[in-house]
Amino acid sequence: MPDATVPDPAVPLPPVVSAVPPQDAGASPIARAIIQGAAAERRNADLDTRTRELRYRELVDQRLLRLLIGLSVFGVSVLWLVADVTLTLGQGFGTLFGQPFRLDPTIIIAFLTTSTATVIGLFLVFLRWLYPSGSGRGEGRDG
Repeated sequence: MPDATVPDPAVPLPPVVSAVPPQDAGASPIARAIIQGAAAERRNADLDTRTRELRYRELVDQRLLRLLIGLSVFGVSVLWLVADVTLTLGQGFGTLFGQPFRLDPTIIIAFLTTSTATVIGLFLVFLRWLYPSGSGRGEGRDG
């Protein structure tokens, strides 16, 4: 039984198409110009296809990056808010994890205010990056 990967020598192979147009000495200048123009259009089409592929990959990579950073910002925000609630409940009940817990009210107010502002700021920065305003990069910013 012959190997399926080796082509049968009796079967003619398809002609090899070269990306470089043949320089036929007997061809007229118009024919050579047409051949060169067709080759240039093929190269341009290949470049356009490659450009589209690279733009698509960039969009996919950017989407993945935004997803990962979004999850990270969400995780940090959740942990931060859990710490807020834990300290607030500890202050209210007077114990934290079985130990006596008392903080000055100004410290609690400062902590809750700054942590709330930080969480809101994180979300705003992330949302502005996730949904930029304007159609171009750097638009709407003072340079």
